[in-house]
Amino acid sequence: MLYLIGLGLDNGEIAQKGLEALEEVDRAFAEFYTNTENISLEKLEEKTGKEIEKLSREQVERNDKVLESAENQDTAFLVSGDPLTATTHYNIKHRAEEKGIDVEVIHAPSIFVSIAETGLNVYKFGRTVTLPNDSAPESVTEYINKNDKIGLHSLILLDIDYPANEAAEKLINMDKSLADREAVVVERANHKDQKITVLSLEEAAENEFGSTPHSIILTGDKSHKEEDFLEAYTE
Repeated sequence: MLYLIGLGLDNGEIAQKGLEALEEVDRAFAEFYTNTENISLEKLEEKTGKEIEKLSREQVERNDKVLESAENQDTAFLVSGDPLTATTHYNIKHRAEEKGIDVEVIHAPSIFVSIAETGLNVYKFGRTVTLPNDSAPESVTEYINKNDKIGLHSLILLDIDYPANEAAEKLINMDKSLADREAVVVERANHKDQKITVLSLEEAAENEFGSTPHSIILTGDKSHKEEDFLEAYTE
């Protein structure tokens, strides 16, 4: 049996069902290569009495360590945020099922839920893009432009520990027309020190933000309600 368990975005967001499953499994693994490591595995180990082994991307994707374990014993795989928002995790679920392994998914809060705190309607977001720290793929601005054409907001997820000001500068270098766009910077979503700031992308590039993780939203067409909600965060 394989349990895919979401940890949420901060300590204490794992579901009760997830804690109960973790207490009962024979072996537990966790990964943080898809998100900033903001969850204390030590606290989880103390709470559940279960030793948790942290895995690298290679151990998960190439060595199939999780699936090898789940073929012979009840195994938990813990991931930051929700367990199925990253393609690599859905691939693990799919491959496990192909091998005849029973899979249970236990969901948790993710950035896709947290962005509702900005006041922007989650139904009005287009395709999400990820901006890496070490490259500038054209697909990022291509999808932003496609979202713009139909008036949708664009959620830009940033690489691990990638600050919003550096990301904003890169976006402007990739497409100068984005400089004047309204941007919503979300710092440390779901944490006690969460902060939401509305400013232009150019201002974001010149600003200093707090600790990561960060994400950026470029707004599309907004309703009057969305305009009103964003005013609370406008600098």
